[in-house]
Amino acid sequence: MSDTAVDVVVCPPELRADAIALALCELAPSQRREIGRDVLLPLDGTRSNAADGLFVALRGAQLRGATWGQFQPGNTAVFWPPRLDAGENESPTSARLTEAALSVLDKAGVAMTQVLLPAQDAPEAQLLKKFGFRYLTDLVYLTCEKGKFASESPTADDLHFEPYTESQCARLMQLTEATYEGTLDCPGLDGERRIIDVIDGYQATGTFRPSNWLFVRGRLANQSEVVDIGVLLLAEHVESRHIELIYMGLIPAARGRGWGRQIVQHAIKMASCVGSDRVVCAVDAENLPGLAVYRDTFFETWDRRSIFLRFLNASH
Repeated sequence: MSDTAVDVVVCPPELRADAIALALCELAPSQRREIGRDVLLPLDGTRSNAADGLFVALRGAQLRGATWGQFQPGNTAVFWPPRLDAGENESPTSARLTEAALSVLDKAGVAMTQVLLPAQDAPEAQLLKKFGFRYLTDLVYLTCEKGKFASESPTADDLHFEPYTESQCARLMQLTEATYEGTLDCPGLDGERRIIDVIDGYQATGTFRPSNWLFVRGRLANQSEVVDIGVLLLAEHVESRHIELIYMGLIPAARGRGWGRQIVQHAIKMASCVGSDRVVCAVDAENLPGLAVYRDTFFETWDRRSIFLRFLNASH
């Protein structure tokens, strides 16, 4: 290792491609290009903050490390922990990179920053905890492949699906927030974010089409009127030909009637109608009823990650 001092700086434009390749080195090249797209696009004179959180460690002109605080819609960010070249002094350089990137996010007022690690005890976890991250839960990533679509039975007639229109944002926010009551999916997030920020984050996932966001309606016990009982939010990923089930939720009074399975079946039917190759989703590993619904509808596990969160001006 050279005795030249390490400089930690905002990544210069000419090093962005190399810095993204290093910071996202555990991902496939195609994923790195997709995730780093806004940073890697040639500048066209417009101002973007996409690269503001991208920091590098330099020894002279040599790239020795990189990290990225990636701004996201909904006043959130994804933090990609420091990745260093072999032989670089791990502890001080990683800490300086982390401090620099998080400082930019804090100054921008980012309310929540998340990190996904291979496991709760991954080597990066100790560094994250020193900078205010806390472990939330493990996420199980599931997929239902096209070959299983035909295995699904038709959805029952007791549920109705009404497409969302953007004039109904207030209705959507109120209903979505109602589905969070008593949820088993990441309950540690309850009350941590404004619902408008949550909806903005959902809308930025994949390709947003209002017709893929649905109000779920049905008759509750001892009621004859059809009312809003839940939501189903889907996003298209056109290039990879898959549908992402971003969120599915039922209000407490509508749970325990098998409607969750019917909603997932409807999502699969929609994916089949648009020619998708698969439906994917992520579920809290502690949400055993939710996992059972997906397993009953032919979803299979393809990955598992531990999620760590950091909140601005939070005491936890």
